[in-house]
Amino acid sequence: MVTDAERIGQTIRAIGAQVVALQELDRGRRRSGGVDQPATIGELTGTEVFFWPTKRRLRGEYGIGLAVLGEAELEFRALPRIGREEPRGAIVGRAAGVGIVATHVATRDPERAGHLEAIAALAADLAPPAVVLGDLNCPRRELAGLRAAGFDPGPRIPTFGRRRPRQIDYILAGPGVHLQRLWTVPSEASDHLPLVAEVALD
Repeated sequence: MVTDAERIGQTIRAIGAQVVALQELDRGRRRSGGVDQPATIGELTGTEVFFWPTKRRLRGEYGIGLAVLGEAELEFRALPRIGREEPRGAIVGRAAGVGIVATHVATRDPERAGHLEAIAALAADLAPPAVVLGDLNCPRRELAGLRAAGFDPGPRIPTFGRRRPRQIDYILAGPGVHLQRLWTVPSEASDHLPLVAEVALD
């Protein structure tokens, strides 16, 4: 798959979101033409893109990011690593006045279960209003820990897979946040459909 920062930027502009979780971002990697994707997306959208690489190679970096319109105070937290699973992490803090945990967790257990447990613990420590968002790579039945911490995934909306569409990307509304609307938008920027939420804050 070839990643394209311009398509990503166009999609973000069309949506008009204040906060966007970004996964599998590249900086200086061959597959994306050596582009600094975080910087390019920021320029195209007028957002500040906070980027943390989770993998570094001789020719570039790969990681997760958060594009934000407005003020943000964010940090990176490493997630538990089991076996040979690639390093994963979460962006934690506040952006646009909302507590945030943004992440991209492992695709399989036991790594995924450990990551989801860690994300639920990080989410429980956020001061309201708060949300969790990102590619959680799991069916809804595995969100029990986040639900117990007060985070609501809203209605089921498929985000991935053409033959058997399923939801693995989530925006979970926590304390102080109410989901008004949740939907996906058509896009060629990713093999996932961008998931968009309109929220109200207490």
